[in-house]
Amino acid sequence: MKPVLPLSKLEKILFAILCILAVTVISGSILLLVYPTAKKQVLNQREEEKTEDNFLDDTTSLLPEYCNLNEKIPDISFQDESGKKVSIRDFEGRTAILTFWASWCPDCQKELSVMKELLKTAEKYGDINFLLINRLDHKKETKERASQYLTEQGIDLNTYYDDGLSAYKTLGLHNIPTSLFLDEQGIIRAWSPRQITETSVLEGYLKDTIEGSGKVTCDFITGNMMDDKGGIHTSYESSREETERSDVLSESQGGMLEFAVLNNNKQLFDKVFSFITGKMNLYGLTAWKISGDMPADSNALLDDFRIVSALIAANQVWGGYEEAIKDYTAAIVRYGVNNGQYVDFYDRKYRQYATRFTLCYGDLKTMSELAKRDETLKEPYEKARKLIEEGRISDSFPLYYSWYNFKTREYERDDLNTAEALVTLLHLAEADMLPKESISWLKKEISGEGIKARYTVEGQPVNGYQYDSTAVYALTAMIAREIGDRDLQGKALKKMEIMRIVNTSYAYHGAFGMTDGTGIIAFDQIMAMLAYEYTR
Repeated sequence: MKPVLPLSKLEKILFAILCILAVTVISGSILLLVYPTAKKQVLNQREEEKTEDNFLDDTTSLLPEYCNLNEKIPDISFQDESGKKVSIRDFEGRTAILTFWASWCPDCQKELSVMKELLKTAEKYGDINFLLINRLDHKKETKERASQYLTEQGIDLNTYYDDGLSAYKTLGLHNIPTSLFLDEQGIIRAWSPRQITETSVLEGYLKDTIEGSGKVTCDFITGNMMDDKGGIHTSYESSREETERSDVLSESQGGMLEFAVLNNNKQLFDKVFSFITGKMNLYGLTAWKISGDMPADSNALLDDFRIVSALIAANQVWGGYEEAIKDYTAAIVRYGVNNGQYVDFYDRKYRQYATRFTLCYGDLKTMSELAKRDETLKEPYEKARKLIEEGRISDSFPLYYSWYNFKTREYERDDLNTAEALVTLLHLAEADMLPKESISWLKKEISGEGIKARYTVEGQPVNGYQYDSTAVYALTAMIAREIGDRDLQGKALKKMEIMRIVNTSYAYHGAFGMTDGTGIIAFDQIMAMLAYEYTR
């Protein structure tokens, strides 16, 4: 047996250090066992701080959860300086801006530091009720701290207190500062979940509130994307000359006609329709595009339906379009139908009808109206209705195939352009034929990662198209409005609004695209305009 030698001085020191470390580790473990909530309390405090500071990834999650754009604000109440209860309904009759804030919030402090400049800008738009609603939780914020802060900053505004966060929770707010812009009827017309520190941004929200977001976007188009003759060009460039080099599409012209009727703007309607008849006429229908001064050799049936539908609506509102409706109906009978079936287009160069029917072209409501005007269109309407009904892909992916091939007598299994797929759903909704499974799919997708730009027929987002689209959410909002689903409508408008540019210092204020002015295309703008008017 090997004898045990006495420890050297160095070994004694190392041994002592090891003993101290062992005691520390053991003590810590005992503390965690005895006080298991201590760690949890620290984590919860950090989570609360994280929520307070709004480290949220999805911009949509910053927006109010329990109220929607273009809907009346819930009947919230708060207290005035004296402690008296005040209802938001007391402020109807004037445009109002509600800003929720707290004195400890750095972003609120940034906004309040420029409040005098913001108030001067608001004065340009009439008698604006600017209300500060303090987030009074009696923990991080007290009435005394809030009042003292406003006094120190020299802010002389009507101040109210959301004692216990009742209004904050009722609206489903997630962030301060959050500002809600209400029209004279108390309807939410705009909102900002972030601090407003530029007068040009405040002015943008006020324009949305007073003039209407659809009109603001329309003003951008007519001022920047429409030429003097009424042609709407496909893409926006900083140079007007560059913009007007891009094509004019019949889908843009038809969409603008529809908006003009909804917005009761006869002057705009007549200008756009004059361009259609003067520049895009094709055997009485409309060339699907015009490049320079050269119209294409074929039409697009969907756009012809949209144009004649707008004419019918305009005739009901203003009168004077009956002859144009008759001419369009006759041209659709002659060039929109082949062998008793609606077809996508007629090519005048080759004098050939299309051998396909794209399902989103099936504007069932307009087809039904035209069938009443001309009996020969009853059969094409019934056949198109059947093709659409039978074109649903599956119960698990309840969208519809892109198109039907008359030669093979089969639906083609091409990837779905989601905007086109949603046009099909909108037409079904207008005809009261939209299946509940399709509605459920929309609700599931929008509540998850969002509705993407393109899908395979198996229901998977296509690589490279896994992004959000203004037009997709605009169409979803219109579908929701048609079926009366306020929750879906609200979520769609929130997603759509994220892509909107609100800053009157930009020439492209009110447009949908990138903040540097790129990615602005006519289709997105017009679909968004229509969504605003549909839900207004």
